Amino acid sequence: MPYSLKQLLILKEMFYTDMVYEGDNAERFTSALNLFYGYPADTTPHWKEAFKKVVKKPSKSNEKGVQVSQTEFKAVPVELIIGSALAKGRDIKQKLKSLYFGTEFRRTLIYEAPPYSLLIQDPSKPEEGELVAKFILDERCGGPYANAILNCFKSPAKSSVHQSLRANHCGVFDVIPIPLPINSELRNLWATDERYLIDGKRIFVHFFEWAVEKYIDQVSIVSTKPHRLSVGIPLNNAITLYEHYEAHGPLVFKGNKIEFNAPHSLPFSAKKVGLWIHAF
Repeated sequence: MPYSLKQLLILKEMFYTDMVYEGDNAERFTSALNLFYGYPADTTPHWKEAFKKVVKKPSKSNEKGVQVSQTEFKAVPVELIIGSALAKGRDIKQKLKSLYFGTEFRRTLIYEAPPYSLLIQDPSKPEEGELVAKFILDERCGGPYANAILNCFKSPAKSSVHQSLRANHCGVFDVIPIPLPINSELRNLWATDERYLIDGKRIFVHFFEWAVEKYIDQVSIVSTKPHRLSVGIPLNNAITLYEHYEAHGPLVFKGNKIEFNAPHSLPFSAKKVGLWIHAF
C-alpha cells in the first residue's frame, strides 16, 4: 500500500526540527526511519538493518575500519545509532549557518546527504561508538565530495571548502540534512517503485522541495540575474527531479523559480552505477 502524505511529513519533522530520540518522539522517529528505508511505518525498528553495512570497527590494514560481525551489530543500541546521526546533523546545521552568514550567493551546489559511518572503537564494547564521517565543512575534510568543490573553483592550495564556497559566492546544502546511509538499491527503489510515488511526486522530489524551501529561508540570494544550480546527486534520484519538473513546470518558492534542463533519456535498465549529474 502506498505511503500517505501525512506519514511522509513525519520525515520532514525529523529532518528539520530539533527532535530528540526519547518519549513519544522515539516512536515517531522509528516510524519515519522505517518509511525512509521502505519498511512498514510502525514502531518496530526495522530500519536498523539498513545501517548494518556502515557500522565498523578499527582495523590495522584499513584506516576506515572493517564491518562488525552480526553479533557485534546486534549489540549496538538504537539510541547510539540515532543519537550519533542527530548530533552530527546539529553540528552540520551550525556549520551551514556560519557559511551562510553575511554572504550573498550567486550560485548553489546541491548534494544528496552527508556521509555516515559509525565506528565501534572497542569490539568488546559495541554499545560504545562514535560517528566519524567527515562533513564537507569540517576542518581538514577531504574526499570526493569536498575535492569536487575545491577542483571546480580551482581553489588555492590548502583552501578549505568553507573558504572556497564563500570566495565564489556559492551556497551549498544537502537534500537530506542529517547523516543517513543510502545504498544504490534504495535510490533505485525511490525512483522506480510505486510505493514511493506519494501525492503525485516521487519521494525524493518531496525531499528536494523541503530542502529548497528551508535553504531559501536561510540565505541571501542575488536576485538581479539568474542563479545557477549544480546538482551533485546520484542519477537515480536526480532523474526524478528532471522528469517531475519537465512534466509539471518549474518549482516556484516565494517568487524564486527553479527551471531544470530537459530530463535525461537514459533508461533505468541501462543506468551506470555511480553515474552523477554534472553541473550545468
